[in-house]
Formats: sequence, C-alpha cells, structure tokens
Amino acid sequence: MSARSAERDTHTVRAEAAAWLARLRSEERTADDEKGFRAWLAESEAHRAAFEVTNSVFEMAGAARRGDARPQAPRVTRRHVLRTGVTLAAASVAGIAIYLRSGTTYATEIGELRDVSLEDGTRVRLDTDSEIRVSMNERSRRVQLRRGRAHFAIAEDPTRPFQVIAREQLVTASHGEFDVSRDGVLVSVLPQAGPVQVANENSGAGISAPRTIMPGQLVVFAEDRLVREEQPEMKRAIAWHLGRLALFEEPLAEAVAQMNRYTRRPIVVLDPEIAQLRVSGTYSVGDAQAFATSISVLLPVDVGLERDRITLRAASGGKQRTI
Repeated sequence: MSARSAERDTHTVRAEAAAWLARLRSEERTADDEKGFRAWLAESEAHRAAFEVTNSVFEMAGAARRGDARPQAPRVTRRHVLRTGVTLAAASVAGIAIYLRSGTTYATEIGELRDVSLEDGTRVRLDTDSEIRVSMNERSRRVQLRRGRAHFAIAEDPTRPFQVIAREQLVTASHGEFDVSRDGVLVSVLPQAGPVQVANENSGAGISAPRTIMPGQLVVFAEDRLVREEQPEMKRAIAWHLGRLALFEEPLAEAVAQMNRYTRRPIVVLDPEIAQLRVSGTYSVGDAQAFATSISVLLPVDVGLERDRITLRAASGGKQRTI
C-alpha cells in the first residue's frame, strides 16, 4: 500500500469515527445505531483507536467551551458533530498511541452534572465534583471512580462484564443501572436495575468473595468492612440524577452539607442550636441561596447574604417553626 493510500484510509476511518460519535451522542440514537457501532468497532483495532481519540478530542473541546456549570448536558445533534468531523480527524497517530496508553478521564467541577457516552454504549452521569478514569479493550471494561459519585447505565456485553473500582471495592455488572459514590473512606453502591457484585480488592489477599447487591439495596463500605445496609426511598436516593436534592426529616446541618457539595458559596450554620432542626422538601442543587431562603420560611432561622458565603442563625423576634 502506498503512503498516499494509507493516509487516505486513515482519514476515512477517522471520518467514520466522527460519524459514529455523532450517532451515539444524538438524541435520535437507536438500538440499531448501538448494534451497528459495536459491529464497526469490532472490525479492526484501527476503528477502536480512531473512535477513542475522536471521543477524547470531542470531550476536551467541550470542556474548553464550558464557561459555567449547568445541571444538564447540552443537546448534541448529528449535524453538530459531523460539522466538527474534519477537526476531530486531524488528531495524529502519535496522539492516538498516547491516548490508548493513558485511558480517558472525565470530570465535573463543583456545581456541574455531566452525561458521558462511553464507546461500548454505556451511559454515565457524573455528579458534582466527580472524576472517573475509563479503560476499555477487547477483553475488559473498567472504570475507576477517583472521587464523587456516578450513575452507570450499562450496555450489555456478555463477553466483557462492566467493572467499577472505588477505593478497595470492585463493583461488577453485566447489565442494568447502578450508582457508586466515594465520600472519604466510605464507598456506597446502589443498584436500580439488575444486580451487581461487590468484592473487596485487596492487593495482599487477592479479591474477596463477591457480595450480590439487589436493586433498591444500598450498601456502604469503609475499607474492608460493611458499615451499613438499608433500603432507601428510591425517589430521594436518585433525585440527584435530575439535579435535585430530596430531603425527609434530615437534620439541618446534614442538609446544608449536602447542598454545599454543589456550590462555591457555601451555607454556614452559625448557631449550634439550629443544627438539628429537621428539614424536608425537594430543592434544586444549583441555587444555594434559594435553598437557604426556603429554610428560613420553614424553620426559625434568619439568612445572611455575604460575598463569599450564606449564613443561617437562630431567628430573632420569636419566629415559630412551621413544620
């Protein structure tokens, strides 16, 4: 094959990769699109390499364009991605090699929610201040949750179970949907559709016998210990998928801590005597000031608005609690 012919083939594969990316990210995406994409991807390693670097370039371009944090991912049409196909196809072969060695990282800033489509068809929603590292090849699909929380809607692949690593925990599923979160030393797993297997991945002792977690069951681990197991109210537990914070009789201090995960202008509880007042309701995670104002209506607290924080203190003037 001549050098010119090889270059032409490379450009053709990159253009095809850009077209597949457009289909997968389109709101018009269908099951036939996903089936066709998997068949195209399996045809050659060149197809896999071209798609991975195309997706990486697209994600980096999107990150550069984001000037503010928005709960919902922007609408992407096939025409939009195809229009940028020439730019995506310009990635060098050397860049592909580096990309394949390093994997792909997706992250969100404070206050941001983000949707990601992985090359296998799996869909991921990242919560605020979260980061995942994705590594896929013909033998495995593995994601490392480095921080925060993520929801996974798994594309079924009988030959490659989907695995998520969060600290010492290895979560494995062949299909379905589940959440995984990291909070300090704690790792939480919450399936919503289909069971998952959770095992402790310890380099010294190998991988422990897996525990099967069924949909609607929340399990919380601390290093190698199971510390909590419960059946949460699912609408509240997964409200974050929609950019909402759902509370039911939560202590004010805990409610504020959850809201503060989504804002750079934190709410501060100044008086200890109000920290244990109970809060219920559903709130937008993107508006800490509106949350604080609502709390001041429901509870005997006053709100103070400062440049870099929002304060809550015990109300003056004998305001009575209304809930």
